[in-house]
Parts: sequence; C-alpha cells; structure tokens
Amino acid sequence: MIPISQIVLGSVMLLNIMTSSENFGSKNIEVFLEVRLPNETPDEKIFIAGSSESIGNWKADGFELSRIDSLTASCRFKISRNEIFEYKITRGSWQTVEKDKNGAEIQNRKFDPRGFVGKDTIEIKVDVASWSDTAKPASHTLTGDIRFHENFQSHILENSRTISVYLPPGYKNSRRRYRVLYMHDGQNIFDAATSFSGVEWGVDEACEQLISEGKIEPIIVVGINNNDKRVDEYTPAESTDPKREGGGKGVAYGKFIIEELKPFIDRIYRTRSSRKNTFIMGSSLGGLISLHLAWTRPDIFGNAGIVSPALWWADSEILQRIKKEPPPKPLPKLWIDMGTEEGNSHDSFKECIEELSTLKSILKEKGWREGRNLKAYLAEGQNHSERAWNSRIEIILEYFFKIPKNN
Repeated sequence: MIPISQIVLGSVMLLNIMTSSENFGSKNIEVFLEVRLPNETPDEKIFIAGSSESIGNWKADGFELSRIDSLTASCRFKISRNEIFEYKITRGSWQTVEKDKNGAEIQNRKFDPRGFVGKDTIEIKVDVASWSDTAKPASHTLTGDIRFHENFQSHILENSRTISVYLPPGYKNSRRRYRVLYMHDGQNIFDAATSFSGVEWGVDEACEQLISEGKIEPIIVVGINNNDKRVDEYTPAESTDPKREGGGKGVAYGKFIIEELKPFIDRIYRTRSSRKNTFIMGSSLGGLISLHLAWTRPDIFGNAGIVSPALWWADSEILQRIKKEPPPKPLPKLWIDMGTEEGNSHDSFKECIEELSTLKSILKEKGWREGRNLKAYLAEGQNHSERAWNSRIEIILEYFFKIPKNN
C-alpha cells in the first residue's frame, strides 16, 4: 500500500465545469484528468494509480487513460467528494511509474475535492516529467558506511531482494559487537533515490548524528527491501475485503527473517544476537508485521517499533487476536505510534487515533507498562508518509538505544 503524502508534485490546474448534480450524485465528483507526457514516452498504455477504489485502489494499472496523441492522454472517473484523493501516473507497473525531471521519486499527487462544494466535475491537468525506466539515475543520499547484499535469496519465500546494512562509526577499527535493528521497506530508509516517495526515513543520517553526539549507542541497522509481494509478506492474515485480495504470508516472511536473514547477518557482522539486542521496526503494513513478530516470536525480537501500523487489515484481525490470546513471554519492549492526520478524511484521522488507543489499552491489559516497556506516541499534525516518519525517527532511536546517564 502507498503511503499518504504531504506535497502535490507536478503542475495541477483545477477548472470548474458546470454539470447537473442529477447525473453524478452528491456523494461523488467526476474528475477529468489530462496528462501531458514527456518526449521519451513509448507507444504504450498510460494508467492512473490512486487511492480511490474506483480506479483500482493503488494498482499500478488501476485505470487506463486514452491516448489523445503521442504526448497527451486523458480519462474520466468518479471519486468520493469526501476524501482526499492521491495518485500517480504509470505505464502499467511500478517499474514504469512517473519520476521528477532529475529521475528521483516523487511524492503522491494530491487533490482535495472537498474544496469544490456544489461542483460535480473537476478538470485536472498534470505534466509527467520523466519515467522510472527512461529517466537519468537520481542522486543518492546515503550517509555513512552502508553495505549492500543484492539478490539475497530466500528458499522459504522463493524470491530474492536487496539487503542493506548500516554499520556505525568505528566499526572497522574495533572488535566491539553491536545491537541490531531490522527494518522493513529497506529501500525507503537510507536513500531518497530508491524511496518510492522520493523522501527517505533518514535512518543513516539520524544514527550518524545521534551516535556522534553521544545520545545513542552505536548500532547496526539492516534494511530489508520489499518486492511485488509486499502486501502478502507483511500481513499475517488474508484480506477480508473482496476488493483487496492477497495477504497472509506474514508467518513465512517472519520465518525468512529468523531462519535465513538473521543467521546470515550474525555470521557476517559483529552482532549481539540475543533477543534483548534484536529489534524489528516498520511502518504501515511494516508496522503490522512488526507487531505480529513481536507478539509471536518474543524469543527472537525483544524490541519492536510499530510505526503507523495498518491495524485495520483484515477487519482488525491483529487487534482481535492479541486481545484473545495470552501475552507473549517475556514481554518485548514496544514503541507504538500514529499521526493525527493519517487517512484520506477527517473520519479516517479519527479512526487511526482510536486504533492506536485500542492497541495501547490491550497491551496495558496484557501487562505492558508505559515508562517501562511501552511508549505510545501521537504525532501531532503528521500523516502517513516517509516525511512524517523521518520527522520522528530520532525520537524512536533514542527510545530504544539511549545511552544511560551513568555510562
């Protein structure tokens, strides 16, 4: 699932076109989208992928546009007038998604129909600057000593991915062993050039700064790249929504981390491999699978960062399950959080905050105590995006890795 963004990229012009409300109804608004394409655009189909179910709910080939000429395409579709609509233009896959003029990822385009009360049709005109497969490579933003293990094979999942490993300052010149933080969506945590939103978490920069300032201990961070099976691998239960198929391979994904990836990392790098020194963290569906792994495998993961978790997945299966089951032993140390503006509408903002409150209540009922092994954080004014998670990564790192004052 693609996160909610803050910034509209591209040239967007909104024109009101008067039509009869009887044609389209008060709940929906019709959008006429015209897309101007870059010169290097191949003679292929053009699609819009976005947050509305009417265009496929973020499927890369969700809704096809009509090619007017070699450099123009357009379409009409309806969306709810009560929700913020986010989207990107593709040529049918995320490997051919639009990028900016420098070849870097862009944040989701955004349109809020709530500002057009009484209008039934809106025209949007956008310019695509380049495509991911034709643009020049974007500039990298890697900081510090980061090693890459490309095409890391998993026999359990029957696929491969890139694994990136951040090593702290002084690693080369010492024999010290380090605690390890495993993070999902690895391509988004270190490098803006590979982050799908064009904004990275900045984990490498945060670690370099906090370590140099003596605010956290030196740590190793392992980024686990996702792939086209992300939804399946990051969800412990199958989807209950007929419009959103998939899911349910989270157990296998956890087995991959525990039985294939972690032994490799512990063998190649100087790690402290016990449960209390092993951390798992992710956002959105990555937050969901982190909660699942902390709950089901506390013998491996003694700590978990559960950032903007997709607790709604499969009719809130995770909340229902942990409420019924006995707590894990021993209890892992947890960070749970949510932004106050996550979702597409004010109703969804409220729902996300309520979900965090419910999770917090369940955990406290099961024995967690704030100030000891639980931190619940409400990020005021923050939405569901890498930019939002970047803004609080230092706080999360200090929560888990702060150097005690008596050291």
